[in-house]
Amino acid sequence: MAISVRNLSVDYNLSHVTAHALRDISLEIGKGEILGLVGESGSGKSTVAFALMGLLANNAKVTSGTATIGGRSYDLTRRDATAPLRGRGMAMIFQDPMLSLNPVFTVGTQLCEVLRRRLPGGDRKAHVAMAEEALAKVKLSDPKRRMGQYPHELSGGMRQRVVIAMALLSEPVLLIADEPTTALDVTVEAQIMREIVSLRDRIGCAVLLITHSLGLVTEYCDRISVLYAGERLEHGTVKQVQQQPGHPYTRMLFDCEVAIDRQRAVNVTENRFTVIPGELPDPFRRPSGCIFNGRCDVSFDACATTVPDEFAVGDAADHGARCLLLAGS
Repeated sequence: MAISVRNLSVDYNLSHVTAHALRDISLEIGKGEILGLVGESGSGKSTVAFALMGLLANNAKVTSGTATIGGRSYDLTRRDATAPLRGRGMAMIFQDPMLSLNPVFTVGTQLCEVLRRRLPGGDRKAHVAMAEEALAKVKLSDPKRRMGQYPHELSGGMRQRVVIAMALLSEPVLLIADEPTTALDVTVEAQIMREIVSLRDRIGCAVLLITHSLGLVTEYCDRISVLYAGERLEHGTVKQVQQQPGHPYTRMLFDCEVAIDRQRAVNVTENRFTVIPGELPDPFRRPSGCIFNGRCDVSFDACATTVPDEFAVGDAADHGARCLLLAGS
């Protein structure tokens, strides 16, 4: 595996209480693979990304966890453990590209900075040429002109292409894309996802795609991991999980997806959408037993007291879920 994360746990300290944001999260992504990390808002998806990048807030603490990236092991409990990898071994595309781009520097300056970090001592003219070439590869029109523009002069989709060009120039082992298409319309969303896939194909990096959209996952990802309230409840190939969800939460997430060809009533007030009743558990008072017990539609008495181990789903050794219903299968 190109990327391996083991037993990642993160706490947030607020006043005199502690919120358990992640608990024993493990992930694996092969070289050239795209892993989709899914779950509701507040499930801990972005916290995984920030912990890997070493960008957690000051009140956050990694209490356990190691990562193996490009053959080297990193102790994630050390706050700056992966800092040397930023812009080299790892790159990240944020929801809002303005979080990645400095508003007071031109696009060209920022692209060349990536190259100065990766190739110190290189020729500036060569860096400029490489930066322009990267913009052309992500299909940004008139690269020479874009080099002299500031981020606010570009549209949201164009800014995301600039960030993807940055990732292309840094040639990371791991690319993290945190909701990269959230603020974009569906046409630009498809374009941006194609560019991410193209980047993966060019440099063979592993990609961690964080998203709410199971549609994106089923279309572009090889594998999927399902998070809920800071715990991984299921993982497997996209085909395995889609065809045979092993955890009730995964099944309910797929039930919430609205198919594009779904028949709709002429009167919009008659249309209904499937939702998962209830709310995420309080991170300050995690319940005993299965973390999903309070919202599960098939729970039984033992779910309230027993924390489930991970069990194989069906005959697939690489498809697992943490549900007591699988204990006897």
